[in-house]
Amino acid sequence: MDNSLETIFKKQLDTMQRIELFLDIYKCKPFVSDDLRKLKEDVSSAAEKLQCTKFYLDNDRKDVCAQFIEIMQKMRRNELLMLHLLEMEKPKESTEGKPTLSSTSKQMPLKEVQNDANPSSKMFLQDYTKSPFTLRSKARDIHFYDFDVIITEEEFETIPKYLKGRMQLSELQQFLEKEVIKCFEEKYTLMYKHRKVLVNQHDLNEWKMYNSMQANFPDQKFITQDDLSRKTGKILDKKSYSKLQMLRHLHILQEVRSEGIIYFLWSYSK
Repeated sequence: MDNSLETIFKKQLDTMQRIELFLDIYKCKPFVSDDLRKLKEDVSSAAEKLQCTKFYLDNDRKDVCAQFIEIMQKMRRNELLMLHLLEMEKPKESTEGKPTLSSTSKQMPLKEVQNDANPSSKMFLQDYTKSPFTLRSKARDIHFYDFDVIITEEEFETIPKYLKGRMQLSELQQFLEKEVIKCFEEKYTLMYKHRKVLVNQHDLNEWKMYNSMQANFPDQKFITQDDLSRKTGKILDKKSYSKLQMLRHLHILQEVRSEGIIYFLWSYSK
């Protein structure tokens, strides 16, 4: 019983202290209300300015990064074109009067040196169509800036949960680079070659098929579901098709069906 009385007494004391504190603050209200109101307005204004600053900084950072990437791509493009011109215009040097070189120290042609130093070339499709590579029957691993795309964390998070499931960004990016983009690159590397350099019947048949299909989408780059199946060596499973749907959601690919054929058009633009 004593404990109960002590508890009640403490609660009453606490209530009284709260009332006294309220009265003390209420007495000061006329003196501090204007300052508090001004402080509240300043805090709101500061938060708004901070948000605007963050927005401008984010946009500037994106613009600067995009400009930097564009400049680097132009530099690589120019370097590659210079190498092509050097290879095409290199005069035939006379070996008369020069010391005989051993097989181990014999100077390699420019194209072989280039292959050792840079085993894979990267260029724009437009430049590839005018390059010496289209006149060679020998296959070469070539990549194209036209199919450059990196999926950001922010973009990945926009994919609906029901579509994404437990898939990680790295898995989707690997599928895009190793299967989809690789399929585009191999297709257009073959498709833009000159007819006269295709001696392999299999390559010739694919070259004819690709060029006939391109008439359906003259201004767009595409692959078909069968192209992807040939690339992976198996029929597309449910998981692979889910990844393709995610790439559609991110506006990297566009799916079109025509005459029983499923086309995947490259729709990403930088």
